[in-house]
Amino acid sequence: MPDTDVLKYVFKDPLECNLSYMPFIKGGGLFLPSMKEYALGDQVIIDLTLPGKNDSMRIEGRVVWITPKNALHHVISGIGIQFTGADAQTIRYQLEAQLDTKIEVGGYTYGITEETKKEKS
Repeated sequence: MPDTDVLKYVFKDPLECNLSYMPFIKGGGLFLPSMKEYALGDQVIIDLTLPGKNDSMRIEGRVVWITPKNALHHVISGIGIQFTGADAQTIRYQLEAQLDTKIEVGGYTYGITEETKKEKS
């Protein structure tokens, strides 16, 4: 994948994993906070570390969602990635196995605001 961005991201806790997962994306997807500007269709590679893990997963993806800076309700800006590549289905299953079904996140994709993140810290 020439000219493909590589994003490194570490999920700190199961709540963040639940909030980032985008089950409505065909084949699975993740929302990742980012201040960098992307366009729909941009190809990316994610080096993702799951909560409690030391090794990262390498995920190929395509930008299918953009939350810009200064979005309504001060939600965190970032991008939604649709899993692509030969390992897409395996990646999806691995991420779904990490989700905590006891955590209620509502219907939002990464609905935590900057203020909520500060309160949590």
